[in-house]
Amino acid sequence: MNRYLLPSLFAVSALYAQASEPMADASERLLSALEKEVEALEQIQKPEDATEVLGELRDALKELEAMAASVDDAELWQYIENTEGVKQPLVDILSQLALQMARIEEAAYFNHSGLQELLAPQTEETPEVQNAKLEKIRAVDYDDE
Repeated sequence: MNRYLLPSLFAVSALYAQASEPMADASERLLSALEKEVEALEQIQKPEDATEVLGELRDALKELEAMAASVDDAELWQYIENTEGVKQPLVDILSQLALQMARIEEAAYFNHSGLQELLAPQTEETPEVQNAKLEKIRAVDYDDE
C-alpha cells in the first residue's frame, strides 16, 4: 500500500507546488509594491514632499495594477489565506498603508491635487466597495445568530 501511496503523495505535492509558484510570486510582488507605496507615503510630511515623491508613488501603484492584471484574485487570496507565513506580512503592511492614507487624507492631501488624484482610486468609495462593506456587515450579523 505504501508503495503506491507515497509516490502519489509526492506527485500531488509537486503539482501543488507548481500551481502555487505563480501565486507565491504574485503575493511577493503584492507585498513589495505595497511596501513601496507605504515608504513613499511616509516621506510626505509637507506639500513640497508630495511633488518629490509622486513618481515613486506612481511606480508603486503601476506595479500593483500590473500584478492585479496578471493573476486571478480569487486564486491569489486563496493562496495568501492558506499558505503559512504569507498572510501576516500583508496584514501588517496593509495596516501601515491604512495609517498613512488616513494621515494623508487628514492633511487634505497636503493641498496637492496630483497626490489626491493619484490616490483617489484607493480612497474613494465606489458603489462596489460600499456593497462589499454592506455584505461583510450582513455576514457578521448572520454569524451572531
